[in-house]
Amino acid sequence: MPHLNRRSLLRAGLLSAAAIGTVPLLGACGASSSGAAKVQDSEEGTASAVLRPIAERFGLDEGLDLEYISGTGPGDVQNKLLSGALDVSSFGPVGAAVSAGAGADVVLFSSGLNNHVRWLVAENSPYQTPADLRGKAVATPPNNSDAYRSTQLASAVNGIDFEAEYSIHQGAVLNGLALFERGDVEAIITIEPNATRLVGRGARQIATVDDLWREGSGQSEPLVLNAQGALRSWVEENGETASALHRMRHEVHQHIHDEPELLAELHEFYGIGDDEPDAIALLPERMVDVYPLEWGNVTFDNFQAQLDKAVELGIISALPEQDIFLDLGADR
Repeated sequence: MPHLNRRSLLRAGLLSAAAIGTVPLLGACGASSSGAAKVQDSEEGTASAVLRPIAERFGLDEGLDLEYISGTGPGDVQNKLLSGALDVSSFGPVGAAVSAGAGADVVLFSSGLNNHVRWLVAENSPYQTPADLRGKAVATPPNNSDAYRSTQLASAVNGIDFEAEYSIHQGAVLNGLALFERGDVEAIITIEPNATRLVGRGARQIATVDDLWREGSGQSEPLVLNAQGALRSWVEENGETASALHRMRHEVHQHIHDEPELLAELHEFYGIGDDEPDAIALLPERMVDVYPLEWGNVTFDNFQAQLDKAVELGIISALPEQDIFLDLGADR
């Protein structure tokens, strides 16, 4: 099985991708060979919820023929891509490797999100660390989600067999919130902005998956949760659209970094109401770093480190036979 090497990332189609990387955003109109590109819609209760509103506010999607498809959050959008209901969705490196092992050729071609998975307990809980919760009931996102897989990986690099050492109640994010708020579980492992909502209501954050990964792996860079993923065949057939989507995503993230207060202003898209001022005030501080500006070697090295550890620790059986990261040349 060949080892994924970032210097070989460009083998899978970069000669054509380098050319399309120079195509302006407006030039992507009509580039899809099958009509509108079916892309993941903003989902209330997820960190991606503000991406479409920001793109539309600043006209970043002008000239792109997009059909937004709703999902139910982590895990579901990956299933929709694999089934063909979506052309493009969030997809993490471990999930792409699992899909490759099952015969689905998923490639990651543009920025997604930095890891924003948090461990939370009730304000009066005696537990101080994830290790204290071994043997206890915890709520998690679905086990095919990037959030779950990164939690499993960050636990494993710290010598913890996540699935064996916790009583896991996995399911849709809203189900996990209900379990936690009813007191049916001792902790919740959840994504943003739900973690910020809970902190605003008094819950206590005891760890982040990013911190656990860095502690256990020795890595210094932020843990990247996912990317924009698509089937390799779709990217090859719709290169201009993929390149334009990459550029749009980068520009959306740049607006967030330039104006973090946008996240508080758009709080209702996150599912946070006007009656939650504490959570709203926390959004710019807690959320801005979720949206990376990097897409290149630093990100690819991060993905590679995740894959190498996942193989070493038995979370996946082998590396994919083909490179799963593409640099479309935009902004490079």
